[in-house]
Amino acid sequence: MAAALCLLLVIGVFVGISMGPAELDFSRLLSAVTGQGDDAAMTLVWDLRLPRVVAALVAGACLGVAGFLLQTSTRNPLGDPQLFGLGGGAAVVQALAIAGIVGRGTWGLYTLSVIASLVGAAIITFFASRRGVSAARLALIGVSLSALTAAIGTGALAGARVFSQQSLNFVGGSLANRGWPDVMPALPFLGLGLVAAVPVLRNLSVLALGDQVAANLGAEPGRTRAVAVASSGILGGTAVAIAGMVGFVGLLVPHVARLLVGHDVRTSFIMSVLLGAAVLLFADQVSRLAFMPSEVPAGMITALLGAPLMIYVARRVQWN
Repeated sequence: MAAALCLLLVIGVFVGISMGPAELDFSRLLSAVTGQGDDAAMTLVWDLRLPRVVAALVAGACLGVAGFLLQTSTRNPLGDPQLFGLGGGAAVVQALAIAGIVGRGTWGLYTLSVIASLVGAAIITFFASRRGVSAARLALIGVSLSALTAAIGTGALAGARVFSQQSLNFVGGSLANRGWPDVMPALPFLGLGLVAAVPVLRNLSVLALGDQVAANLGAEPGRTRAVAVASSGILGGTAVAIAGMVGFVGLLVPHVARLLVGHDVRTSFIMSVLLGAAVLLFADQVSRLAFMPSEVPAGMITALLGAPLMIYVARRVQWN
């Protein structure tokens, strides 16, 4: 299954760098990839299309893993960085930047986005660790946090009278005009989120048995949950910084991953990385190619595909 997803990713990358308003035949594409093409082909591949492809892969992987970590650590099938408000803090930072209220240096903006998401992660961790907080209540807390941050971000944009294409792309979740300066700062945060999550994967599988059983088995449920949700915050904030408010990827991908490979935490973790990257990559290609010469936000495509798929998955999944 992982091999099939890797093949799909290769196909998606090929489509992303070869197709568009100005299509490249295979010989020109190969020459450009090897660094021997003409100037137009080199610019098209290396400066315009490849950064966008990498941005989609990074943002999709971030969302897939963030959703997986939230769902597993909180034992909540509705765990999603957008739904739980983790991405909301980053969204406020991005809205303030678009409105010109905070600086727009790329590295600083990514750092602020991640910090804001970690604040949301701390709130979710606090409530998830309290006894008597059901999955439904935790989801309501997350939705409330998300609504609050959305109101703040919208207020910042409206107050500054910003109604630009950039703000629309951010709200809809778009990867348009992403270049290497947008991609490179995301890579360290992606690596940090993944590396931080790996040591607690074994304990996450024990959390499904309940905090008391997990504690008796030495899994340290409080610490495990805090690390997992913090990692989700890092990844969710990174995804918002690079792609805006893309919905359904973090919610849907972990469920599909478990349907494909079962409930083994390590295998599902890897599958969430690959599947999240593939979903957003192909959604971005559809948003870019289906409406040429115009395009729509990738978040619209993920919502159109994700909503009916989520209904189907909800009918198939049994969550105990």
